[in-house]
Amino acid sequence: MSTAAPTVASAEELKLAPLQVTAPKEVSVPQEQATTASSVIGAEEIARQQIRRLDDALGLVPGVTLSGRQAPGGAQTLRLRGLGPRHTRIFIDGVEMSDTSQSQSHYAAGEMDMADIERIEVLRGPQPGRFGPDAGGGVVNIVTRRPAGPLGGQVGAEYGSFDTKRANASLSGARERVDFRASLSGTWSDGYSDFSRWRGGQENDPFRQWAAAGRIGVQATDELRLDATARYQRKTLTYDPADGDNDWSRDETERFLRLGGSLDSLGGRLVHSFGVANTAITRQYWGEGTRGDTYDGHKTRLDYAAIAKLSDRVTLGYGADATRESMEQHTPGFAPLAPDMRSHTWRSGGFATIGVTPVAPLDLSATIRGDRHSEYGGKGTWRLGAAYRIVQTGTTLRSSYGTAWQPPSLYERFDPCYGRAGLRPERSRGWDAGIEQSLLGGQLTAGATYFQASTLDQINWLYGPATSPACSGGGYVNVDRTKAQGLELELAARPTATTDFRVAYSWQSVLNANTGQRLRNLPLHQGSASVGWRFLPEAYANLGLRYRDMIENYGTGSAFLTADLRLSYDLTEAVTLHGRVENLFNRRYEEVYGHAAPGRSAYAGLSARF
Repeated sequence: MSTAAPTVASAEELKLAPLQVTAPKEVSVPQEQATTASSVIGAEEIARQQIRRLDDALGLVPGVTLSGRQAPGGAQTLRLRGLGPRHTRIFIDGVEMSDTSQSQSHYAAGEMDMADIERIEVLRGPQPGRFGPDAGGGVVNIVTRRPAGPLGGQVGAEYGSFDTKRANASLSGARERVDFRASLSGTWSDGYSDFSRWRGGQENDPFRQWAAAGRIGVQATDELRLDATARYQRKTLTYDPADGDNDWSRDETERFLRLGGSLDSLGGRLVHSFGVANTAITRQYWGEGTRGDTYDGHKTRLDYAAIAKLSDRVTLGYGADATRESMEQHTPGFAPLAPDMRSHTWRSGGFATIGVTPVAPLDLSATIRGDRHSEYGGKGTWRLGAAYRIVQTGTTLRSSYGTAWQPPSLYERFDPCYGRAGLRPERSRGWDAGIEQSLLGGQLTAGATYFQASTLDQINWLYGPATSPACSGGGYVNVDRTKAQGLELELAARPTATTDFRVAYSWQSVLNANTGQRLRNLPLHQGSASVGWRFLPEAYANLGLRYRDMIENYGTGSAFLTADLRLSYDLTEAVTLHGRVENLFNRRYEEVYGHAAPGRSAYAGLSARF
């Protein structure tokens, strides 16, 4: 697959009118950013490690726990700091991607056009301001690429194990006051047996995915910019249950559209951002016990945010948003006697964040947010943060404390069989304290953060009597209180012009506060590391390692340590040959009980930029 790189303009391109476009404004308070434990995976890191999936990129970040991959092409649910998936919000270009038609109201991370991504920001800990009241674990903010010149593009293709074919292409440009970018990508694979072969799995489970995205921006005036962004993705995957080679299939479609803009006023001291977004995610199931059972989740969100620079030391952020969520459910196979379900809900809220730098090394931030839910009434959340920089030693100390709340998803409340309309929202709070150290003139950065988090009224599925003859037993109930604590370590270095390495490690212990027992569906230890070497001016090698502790979740998920080897060679300034071997030592393991991880596999391809 391809990744963008700076290109030299041709003589013809230099004749085009000079660029007058500006990027969309970032509406965030700098002091709040300084007090937040965060990690960034940029386009360069994605290219160096030949990352092809969003979950693989997130696995490089401390504090992130992935559920484990099930099926070739299967996506993984995401947790931050031990809190449930519902407490992590994922945004793509300002669009909140959660799917309210399923439990936990989350967005699963999986196959994605990674060549289209500029950076992935992971903000850990409660983020109750502009991201909403429900980000108790944190936020994953994905920003896609913008035009880098008057006209340019990239194409890429690769082939490898399991008859896997990937391809992508993009075109972008800007002239006068208009800029655009369009991309197309796809993956086709015969797959492997999702049910582990050493347990009797035989049939391969194929996977298909394609996606298209587009963006257009107009600098209407020197102060006003308007943007439109759209994205479409469709996936078809085949998978097995944990106890047999019995194919099921799932067809997933996700669509989003956002119209918005930004406005500079008061000479740039007051910046407004506004938009309306609509997302729709559809899942359809086929196989034993299903007959095209369909779940549709829809979300429409209006948002406004502003940043006011009151002085060189004081910044004020404020805004409001309103969200309508709805879902439809049709289950002729899973619950043929149960009625179809349609439901919706509203939530609106406003926030204010003040950032103060009373003296040059010290940043302070405070956020307050109030929300009103159509079913649960009003609720307030807040966050406090502080960061202190010791310039002489390159040291930063930071700490924060915040709260969040998350209503149950529409599926958890209104599913005809498992839903319980009387569910209460989950409430969470958490704090952290950390240190970041820069050495060797910024060539090495190390960080360590200790955190604690807790939830009240956690929603879980428990077996119990059926609610009607049309249903099997069980349902969602508020049963648990949890307490989590952990340590996040991160190190990134480029000690020489030709070498680089990155290390991330997490230790986390999550307890059921009712019993005092550790929740063993989450690993105690996990981490990743990569070492890179540009051994020739045009050649680069990278070795990556990943470790995860054993888990217990309806069976044992293996502890494992895997290695991947990646190589790339620049044939010209614009054409790169690349290849990699995943699971280099052919380790046999299951991230999730009964579901195989692929063995040693190899891939090779070409990418070109113009």
